Amino acid sequence: MVLDPSQSAHTIRADTVIRNIGQLVTVAQEPLPGASGPLQVIDHALVSISQGRITWIGREGEEEPQFQSATTEEDIAIIDAEGAVITPGFVDSHTHLVFAGDRAQEFHLRRAGTSYGELLARGQGILTTMNATRSADEETLLGLAQERLRSLSGHGTTTVEIKTGYGLNPESEEQCLHIINKLNATDTNTLPALNEVRVVPTFLGAHSVPPEYRERREAYVELVIEEMLPRFVGLARFCDVFCEREAFTLDESQRILTRAKELGYLLKLHADQLSPSGGSRLAAELGAVSADHLDHASDEDLEAMREAGVVATLLPGCSYTLRSPYPTARRFLDHGLHVALATDFNPGTSYCENMQMILDLAMSSMGMSLEEALTAATINGARALALQDEIGSIEVGKQCELALWSIQDYHEIGYHFGTNLVRTTLVKR
Repeated sequence: MVLDPSQSAHTIRADTVIRNIGQLVTVAQEPLPGASGPLQVIDHALVSISQGRITWIGREGEEEPQFQSATTEEDIAIIDAEGAVITPGFVDSHTHLVFAGDRAQEFHLRRAGTSYGELLARGQGILTTMNATRSADEETLLGLAQERLRSLSGHGTTTVEIKTGYGLNPESEEQCLHIINKLNATDTNTLPALNEVRVVPTFLGAHSVPPEYRERREAYVELVIEEMLPRFVGLARFCDVFCEREAFTLDESQRILTRAKELGYLLKLHADQLSPSGGSRLAAELGAVSADHLDHASDEDLEAMREAGVVATLLPGCSYTLRSPYPTARRFLDHGLHVALATDFNPGTSYCENMQMILDLAMSSMGMSLEEALTAATINGARALALQDEIGSIEVGKQCELALWSIQDYHEIGYHFGTNLVRTTLVKR
């Protein structure tokens, strides 16, 4: 562990100390003294925090330093974890959280045999949500998003990426980006009962071609490139494109993402979900941070992604909802890729705010071990947002984003399923 060089070996700065931790599942990327196993687990642990950053990790009572607050007037807050298991908070790196309406009827149509592609061809699917979202005012959309964010937080998520893509015109897309950025507010009067969930905004204007441009799709691509992307610089960290034959072609995706990269956006892709679209190879060529879905990516595509350092984000909630084959996680791991897991929370293909459910599916249906799934849902989720140096593991110098579990041992995750096992989250900034 690394100490602040301005402090003595036995004095650590802290404004908060968490004691009586049954298991601290650090997911640390470097070995920690006293830790064991692939997740670097410390029993009977203690963590100290100062100004939102972790300053000490170790076993309680073993070479424990003296903790000192930054000012003599400030008392150190002591939190009794009551023997809880503590992990990093979940990093949900792919969601579509801002929308109005629902698609429950379409869900049952799919159960009756209608394919996702058929719904898109009929002008349903994404366009159903587009119509509801365009019709809703900002107050309504913000209220719905706050409610969903509370649910994500209540299930252990402390950082969430949120995409636009249900406005599909400059005005509605901008409104959705403003809502996403409002969700980052730390004013508890604005967002009651939220525990400061970190929100990462993504522009997904290239989610589907809206109906008014159906006969002139080139004009819509130009609208995204020439008007929307420049207009939203600073409002979104990422630009994403749904690269699929039912959405945007490989050439269209390349043009949009190339312009986004020139403007300073980081890149993501919906890639190879419904067919081999070439999106994963494009992600590698453009140096995207992540490529997501990847159900139909080839071995050659995965090798290109690995060489380019692209994170592979798997979304088992979609396979569950669409009743499509689950991608085999072992294939991605054996290619040496960093694999992330995310909910893909959206009204059509994965209406799920619960990252615990996603871990359960990854273990039961995708061949992941518990350790691989927890890694994918924390530090690799952070990698999929280019935030791995800040969050995703419990290490000295990182931001404090923790999940406290109502279990005795982390091996209960996935074993006890169908209920919320997270007691609370703890975020310090």
